[in-house]
Amino acid sequence: MTLSPSTTPELLVEQRGRIAIMTLNRPERYNAISRDMLNELSAKMVEANKDPEIRCIVLTGAGKGFCSGLDLIGVGEGSIGGGDAKGANRPARQLFDLRDAPINVMWNIDTPIVCALNGPAAGYGMDVALLCDMRVASVTAKMAAVTAKRNVVPESGGTWLLPRLIGWGKAAELYYRARTVDAEECLSMGLINTIVPADELMATALQWAEHEGHTACRGTDHQAHDAHGHGGVL
Repeated sequence: MTLSPSTTPELLVEQRGRIAIMTLNRPERYNAISRDMLNELSAKMVEANKDPEIRCIVLTGAGKGFCSGLDLIGVGEGSIGGGDAKGANRPARQLFDLRDAPINVMWNIDTPIVCALNGPAAGYGMDVALLCDMRVASVTAKMAAVTAKRNVVPESGGTWLLPRLIGWGKAAELYYRARTVDAEECLSMGLINTIVPADELMATALQWAEHEGHTACRGTDHQAHDAHGHGGVL
């Protein structure tokens, strides 16, 4: 089988052998998440997981950033969470069902996901990165739990996941102080697995994906998620 083409230019999809590469593609907005990107990312994750030929997924961002979080302009206009592009009369649940959100989908699929963290990841974007099984980061990578600074409540599972990765004290510090941490500090805290030069990022991520591309890794991924917590992130 081969992955079907993306239905939106905001998510690029490529298959290289047994690896699916998915690229968030709104570089002019540092890959802020739109409704179309959100829906297509979930759909393609599910499709890749059902394909027995795909053994690993690599997720990255186009341009200088990984993902700056939800597109707050889109939220204001109604294109995320309810309404059409002009904010008109479409039920919120029709557009933003959390059961189908990438956060829950990524947690529940068995196919391992490697994040090629090419730059800053903030808010929802940080949570998407943390939901990947492993994170290979460029020297330019940063993470920021910025919801307090933006005066919004964390909505994407990070408050469940982050304390399990680094402990509640450090997680609280990141959330309450809305502090940005660079690649070196991310590594020391256990938020990423390794740091590589920017020009080696994708090659390294693909190499890691090749190693994860064994049938046993899918079972291991499933068991590890079961041990970590049942029922999804949200």
